[in-house]
Amino acid sequence: MGTTIFRIIAAFALSLLVACSGPAPKTDSDSGGSAQGSLENRVGALLTQARQAPAPERPGYVLEAAELLLSEQQPDWAYNLLQSLDPSRLPDPSYLRYVDAMSLAALSSSHYARAHDTVFAKRLDALWSQLSFDQQSALLERRAQIESLQGDYQQSLATRMQLGQYLSRDQLQLNNEAIWQDLVSLDSEDLQTLAEQSDDKDLQGWAQLAQISRDNTTNLKRQLERVELWQMQWPGHPASLELPSDLQLLNQLVRQQPRKIALLLPQTGRLAGAASAVRDGFLASYFELPEEDFRPEIVQYDTASTEINTVYDQAVQDGAQIVIGPLSKDNVEALAQRPMLSVPVLALNYIEVRAETEERPATPANTAAQLSVSLPLREQPLSEQSGAFAPQLYQFGLSPEDEARSIARYAHLQGYRRAMIIAPDVDWAERSINAFAEQWDELGGSIVADSRYIGAGDYSDVIKQALLIGQSEDRHRQLRQIIYTNCEFEPRRRKDVEVILMIANPSQARQIKPTLAFHYAGDLPVLATSQIYDGHTEGSENRDLSGIRFNTLPWFFAATGDAQAVRQHSQAPASYSRLHAMGADAFHLYARLPQLQQLPQTRLLGATGSLTLSPEGKIVRDPIWAEFDDGQAVPLRARNTQL
Repeated sequence: MGTTIFRIIAAFALSLLVACSGPAPKTDSDSGGSAQGSLENRVGALLTQARQAPAPERPGYVLEAAELLLSEQQPDWAYNLLQSLDPSRLPDPSYLRYVDAMSLAALSSSHYARAHDTVFAKRLDALWSQLSFDQQSALLERRAQIESLQGDYQQSLATRMQLGQYLSRDQLQLNNEAIWQDLVSLDSEDLQTLAEQSDDKDLQGWAQLAQISRDNTTNLKRQLERVELWQMQWPGHPASLELPSDLQLLNQLVRQQPRKIALLLPQTGRLAGAASAVRDGFLASYFELPEEDFRPEIVQYDTASTEINTVYDQAVQDGAQIVIGPLSKDNVEALAQRPMLSVPVLALNYIEVRAETEERPATPANTAAQLSVSLPLREQPLSEQSGAFAPQLYQFGLSPEDEARSIARYAHLQGYRRAMIIAPDVDWAERSINAFAEQWDELGGSIVADSRYIGAGDYSDVIKQALLIGQSEDRHRQLRQIIYTNCEFEPRRRKDVEVILMIANPSQARQIKPTLAFHYAGDLPVLATSQIYDGHTEGSENRDLSGIRFNTLPWFFAATGDAQAVRQHSQAPASYSRLHAMGADAFHLYARLPQLQQLPQTRLLGATGSLTLSPEGKIVRDPIWAEFDDGQAVPLRARNTQL
């Protein structure tokens, strides 16, 4: 269907220069009969009528075709079609239809800058007093959505506070939830400023509540106590009358925390070092809890010498209410093969969805949307998974694919569309590249160069080839042969690269970045995965990395007690720092799983990044961004770093 629609739109765009418009005339598509035809036929009929209509009437048909495409969930084709219109030549009624359709199409197809320009056009401000109440409300809602998606959370908050004046009680609650999501996406500095200095009292109350929630994320009981105190201090605040959804669950989450945790990790073998680092982070967070607070009993089980199903069954028999681990993919796969897990498992690795080879036993009919947190945790099926994994299997790890997708979103948000890749020729990097490419393609980006290095000896050749420097040198040689003389020459790199994705460890990156400059690409922005920074390198070593932006773990910049304790006492090498953070997050996650399951929009700001739960039961990690500045790694603020 897509190819047919593309041809229809392309033919229309080539054959028609659209002029100014009046309201769309009645067409055959207004009748019930045309609705029986295919989408291609209906769009084609409208565009045929546009070609045949007098010039002032043509845009009306185009708008109707675009609105039809949007109603059929085809925003990309609607966007392409709407680009044939010149909005400055449309009369006001048609212009407002254009704004609604173009902003929705651009928003839905990830053209955020175009969506922003459309809804913030000066012409709309001039027309504001002529808009109906509903039109003003819809426009404010669209503006807030776009501002939030572009990472401008403060402006989105201001827009939503204005929007509140237009809404019914039910609509207000939805708007309040959106306000809450913007607040929890702000960086700590901006949130604190709002909480202390906002001139809008309601917004100040919101910000103080968000700050309380964030500052106490790692302690459910303390978070609940602080929220209840805030409610007493702000009795008439909209959030006090109806708390954000994730905070409404706190009381029951506190009551239903598992009392006994089984920690399943290998104590010997090839994964023993990694397991020890995870264990250090997990226990550091455990001992960071105040002595007067509830502390679950933790029982450790060695998975190195006993089959994993036997270990799991023993933990359940011993009274464990939740299992943390195992660490190896093989062991996670073995648990995933079970038809049912009697207690939930937070596995510390990811496995792929496996094809169904036989009929699986029926699972409970309740879906995540139907669950009540008042059920005991062990009775809650994970989610509607179509039999992909055993119910109640959650998966958490340090997925490089998550980081690669985050880089794609960030690059797109910065306005880049054409990327060059520099990566090692190894399997794990290939998985990252595939994840980046998939996300990048969905966002409308293209990869114009994809290069692989094996060792330090081939950095220059690989980069030179990717930047097409050799072609520039060939042109110079050909010119010299023609004119029979030497002339001043400086090779030129290709000009179609807008951003570079680099996958490299610190020592590799310290050689690659200067090599890029040597080959005339020092001006190109470089985005790197977290492997570039291990949290322990000195600034003098990293001066050559200045200007590189990379996604990383909040753990490296955290001043929390558990992070400081691990840094002081752990004997693990720097390369294990990420596993310390993963262990800390595993401890903070276990009691939050029902919250993440029932409210997919909920984010847990953890040591490894912003954590959400996918419908498949995988913890999805959105890392933070940092930049090398004079060799020092400096966290970037939230503005323009997240979707």
